[in-house]
Amino acid sequence: MPQLIAMVIVVVGAMIYMFQTFGGTGDKIEGIAQKSSIITEINNIKSGVQLALRSEVVYNTSETESVENSLATSLSGIASLEFFPEQINNQLIDNAVTNTYNAISFGASDNMEITLVLPSTDAAADESARPGLFIDMSKGNLATNSGFLEKQVINDLESLASIDEHAISTTGYNALDNDGDITAKTAASTGSDLDGMFTIYFKDLPRGSIRSE
Repeated sequence: MPQLIAMVIVVVGAMIYMFQTFGGTGDKIEGIAQKSSIITEINNIKSGVQLALRSEVVYNTSETESVENSLATSLSGIASLEFFPEQINNQLIDNAVTNTYNAISFGASDNMEITLVLPSTDAAADESARPGLFIDMSKGNLATNSGFLEKQVINDLESLASIDEHAISTTGYNALDNDGDITAKTAASTGSDLDGMFTIYFKDLPRGSIRSE
């Protein structure tokens, strides 16, 4: 009997938490499932970019992409060199927007977009330069929960990356110090940390591997 009472207390407590947080268990469960898929999608793109950086085929945007010469300045260029899983490679190569991945987990529409952020000048491609991933969940089916999802994703990844939660586009590449920390975040605007848009700079992406020659 004591075990049964303890179990009931745990279940009731969990239900109260869910209702207080979202007003219902359905929204809470959906939000957790969405967060898991979002992080998986981010890690898939990050892993491909990481492999491309280690292979020294990523160049800043002053260069011209060439599959023959293994030059990539965008996600589609990296996909053409087959650094992502096949389905992601195909989606990126077929995408009209060459540097933006529409997450397959959410129907490959405008529900979640991941865009590669590279330094745009030779001066930015120094020993501390790392690329970033701009995440946009402000449109489509994710828009309703975008504030919650942004907070949850940042909480899960902030120990692994520097995150500019104020970012609203891929412009304004942030300088990073030698520890991979952002030295100057984008100027904050009202609600910018709850709009579903942010840029992630993973600390385990190799420094100084963005080529400029």
